Amino acid sequence: MDLQYGECGTAQQNEHLASIQKKCLIQQKNIEINKVRTVRIPKERIVMEQACRIYSVHCLSPLHVGSGEGVGVIDLPIMREKVTEWPFIPGSSMKGAQRDHYTAIRKSDAWLELAFGKSESKEALAGALVVSDAKILAFPVASRYGIFAYVTCPSVISRFSRDAAAAGKGGAKIPGLAELLKLQPQESQAYTCKGSSVVSEDKLIYLDEFEGDAVSNDSLDLWAEWAADRIFKTDETDNSKQEVVVFKQRLVLVSDDTFQYFVTLCCEVAPRIRILPETKTTQDGAFWYEEYVPTEAIFYGIVWSDRVSGSSDLTARKDLLKALDERQILQIGGNATTGKGRVSCRFWEV
Repeated sequence: MDLQYGECGTAQQNEHLASIQKKCLIQQKNIEINKVRTVRIPKERIVMEQACRIYSVHCLSPLHVGSGEGVGVIDLPIMREKVTEWPFIPGSSMKGAQRDHYTAIRKSDAWLELAFGKSESKEALAGALVVSDAKILAFPVASRYGIFAYVTCPSVISRFSRDAAAAGKGGAKIPGLAELLKLQPQESQAYTCKGSSVVSEDKLIYLDEFEGDAVSNDSLDLWAEWAADRIFKTDETDNSKQEVVVFKQRLVLVSDDTFQYFVTLCCEVAPRIRILPETKTTQDGAFWYEEYVPTEAIFYGIVWSDRVSGSSDLTARKDLLKALDERQILQIGGNATTGKGRVSCRFWEV
């Protein structure tokens, strides 16, 4: 910056000019320092130190993670996100179920405390494992053809892309995802994979109250195969391969509004009663309705390793994640004694 008042400038004006030039030099120096600092940020810090995985939850039976007493027709509704009203599984429920799993298979107390912490008031310690809420990825809806469909929408795919990028798996690394983000189906339209089992001969699709034109899409096909390999494939057996094929045949991408209708109005609602053991009759007032996420629903979340024993060493954090079982059968939520809440949990390598 080059400013001059000229020969006629007073001593006070020249002093003011010198002050402005000094401030400009300091600002320019700070900008250069900030540029250097930006370049020197370690890459692993941007992606949660690379000690991160995506996990999926596949419901093997109806799931009830309750939110307390309801104010409407449903006495015991499920947990839903405040803004979207989409079902979700709290991270605390996921982490508690995983701790029960590792306790049951007799993991050492030292490892359990390291991963999940301990709650004794005098020696309370936070665990290194951080488990996010499980968000909906695909919602099962009854279909006139193919029994049922796995339904998703552009907003779900967009959210998944953002979370995958945070876990170090950007859209460019996931087959078909970049193109899939551009799809915006109309209200009377649905995208499907090649060879879909939920499409009629005249290329129409019927899901619950929804009827629309079915359009095959290659990017959805690519993404469905990539996701199915991680959600369902456990080995090279024919049964495992068949589950991957079935997911692709039943996956449907609908509009956001159509998806909103399905997730808010198509959950299971079951009546419950309490029987008096002496008379074998219903107890007075013991009749209520419970809401469940239906069997076959698919959720996903992120799990990462924070400081291990107070250290941020990346190797130790990765080793902790490697110790997690690739596949777990867990029980989550209420009504375990009636078979509810059984899920298959898988951890994906990022």
